[in-house]
Amino acid sequence: MNRRNATRPVGRLRETACLLLCYLVGACSGTPEQSAADRGHRLFESRTLSQSRLNHYTCATCHDIAASTPPSKKTGAALAGVTLRSSFWGGQEADLLGSINACRDDFMGDNQPLSASNEDARSLYAYLASFEPGEPNPRPFTIVTSIDPLARGTEGHGRAVFVQACMACHGVMHNGTGRLDETVPILPEDTIAAHAQYSARVQRLVFTEKIRHGLFLGYGGVMPPFSLELLSDEDVSDLLEAMGVTGE
Repeated sequence: MNRRNATRPVGRLRETACLLLCYLVGACSGTPEQSAADRGHRLFESRTLSQSRLNHYTCATCHDIAASTPPSKKTGAALAGVTLRSSFWGGQEADLLGSINACRDDFMGDNQPLSASNEDARSLYAYLASFEPGEPNPRPFTIVTSIDPLARGTEGHGRAVFVQACMACHGVMHNGTGRLDETVPILPEDTIAAHAQYSARVQRLVFTEKIRHGLFLGYGGVMPPFSLELLSDEDVSDLLEAMGVTGE
């Protein structure tokens, strides 16, 4: 069973409505909209949205505001227009605030949910609302649930995928320079060492599982998943090839 469906109720649109109401009341009562949006911007780019000392993420780690050209390989969708969307996480969250709290819990290590009246929630909403209409339609986000052996890939393209999709968190391949924190594994060496008891074939499947699921299906760690829309099977094959995780 999908971990998110198993642990989080769907259909909490009232929370977003309440959040919008609190935001509007604050604006009408003399709270400058730009000030709230500025504070939300700082929260978006800061680790302080989570109270956990173990958190290494900001919202900006996984999300751009606007879609880039060429498209970004960040795990999360661009957020311009997100306040107008009707669902999140590929339809597995029906409420924006619930989606934010899911990220804070799963990836940022803070299991104390923000309420709709919380100043951080209101400020973040004000910042995101400042980019309306943006792209108001829910973004496709397909999780590959069946992890099968992939064909060998192309090393050159895989190195480019690593730079786009992995380096911001894991740092430079093989030495970890620039990684988010010393606890973030150096790829591929640290992950191979952590699974040294398995065969090369199984280690390749482990890498594929981590890329495809991250924490999303309860695999472990705090890594977000790469959807099928973001990384194709060919991209994953090329990435594994570049890291030398050939299964042989």
